[in-house]
Amino acid sequence: MEFIKYCDRHRILLMILPPHSTHTLQPLDVVLFKPLSQAYSNELTNHLHKAQGLVPIKKGEFFPLFWSAWISSFTENLILKAFEATGIWPIDANVILRRFTSTPEAERSSSSGLSDHDWRKLDRLVRAAINDSHQYEARKLRSSVHHLSVQYELLQHENEGLKEALQHKKKHKKKGKALNLQQRQEYHGGAVHWSPRKLREARAREAVRERDEMEEKLQKARAKKQREEARLQRQVELEERRVERQTLKEMRELERAEKAAERARKVEAQHQKKSIQQA
Repeated sequence: MEFIKYCDRHRILLMILPPHSTHTLQPLDVVLFKPLSQAYSNELTNHLHKAQGLVPIKKGEFFPLFWSAWISSFTENLILKAFEATGIWPIDANVILRRFTSTPEAERSSSSGLSDHDWRKLDRLVRAAINDSHQYEARKLRSSVHHLSVQYELLQHENEGLKEALQHKKKHKKKGKALNLQQRQEYHGGAVHWSPRKLREARAREAVRERDEMEEKLQKARAKKQREEARLQRQVELEERRVERQTLKEMRELERAEKAAERARKVEAQHQKKSIQQA
């Protein structure tokens, strides 16, 4: 969210492209980087030509050469063409969609109608195309076709095994939690253009999320306080019951001691009474 706010403060229209699509959707990759690379190569060639290859290129010479290439390639006209070539501005999705138009089935089908990995059919095709199949060149060609077909089968088998292992690995890979800044669930292929309206909506959702998080934290704090108070109350009650049990125990012991003393006095009184009677 901080990055989106930064773009808004600096009047930058933010567009998020789908992963692994920069070679098709990013203006720099589609149009600008190739002229920049060519311009830098020209600057470097001219520099080496002037020095006749006697002076090595140092780090300090990189930026002047690069900057000259940048100025010559990153022109306003070329930048506008880059945005037009990717359908960003003027907005035209068909510019990209036309690149992925499916080829008709008739054009995709092979003229021979044979599978590339079926070496027996290829072998028959080679023998039919060559007059003398027993010539050295013909035998060598058939052997090469057989070898390439076997290699293709082995690579296909290995590729399928690697794909299966990769899929198995992906199942156990823990996925990260993406930042939920999108409200509507329309399909966009991973590309999002953050217009001012979407930015306002994102800010509103972010405020609601922060408020909900704060409320959740307060609820957790209140619940924790209540649990602590309940724990202290239980401790007080346990201590009160312990003191009560101890008091009752001491009272019972005192009562038993008094009864024992009373019995002892009665026994002593009886002894004294008998002694007087005998005297």
